[in-house]
Amino acid sequence: MKFIFSLLICLLLFSGFSSAQTLNEDIKQGILGTVVVREGNLMPAPSRNGKPQSAHRGKPQNRELLIYELTNLAQVKANGTFYSEVQTKPVAKVTAGADGIFQVFLKPGRYTVFSQEPQGLFANQFDGNGNIFPVEVVADRLTLVEFVIDYNASY
Repeated sequence: MKFIFSLLICLLLFSGFSSAQTLNEDIKQGILGTVVVREGNLMPAPSRNGKPQSAHRGKPQNRELLIYELTNLAQVKANGTFYSEVQTKPVAKVTAGADGIFQVFLKPGRYTVFSQEPQGLFANQFDGNGNIFPVEVVADRLTLVEFVIDYNASY
């Protein structure tokens, strides 16, 4: 988990500062994150020179993200990795820039994050209670999130 946060901070700092223009410095509470897409065969394999290949981090993508009240698997209709008929209330909508970075103000609480895909809503993380992509927002803090869209990837 520390690696993901470090990666996100490095991405923000070393992305040519073009991302800084898309961030709202007034937002000091909510979610700050990146959206990356991973596709294709990502199975680990040795390279031709015998050294292992580095892990595929994915490409930053602009995507529309929908934030709902904390949502459990029992509160949606699932079709594989896609969801519909969400029974909780939508709270916010945000679009990641071309650099994959997004930011949204939220009140303290627990939320679910989905991406809007042509096949429906997508999320691929869960907690031990069946909550879908749970994110906790704490007062006066930004919660860092990496949202990986990998439904077209093979691991």
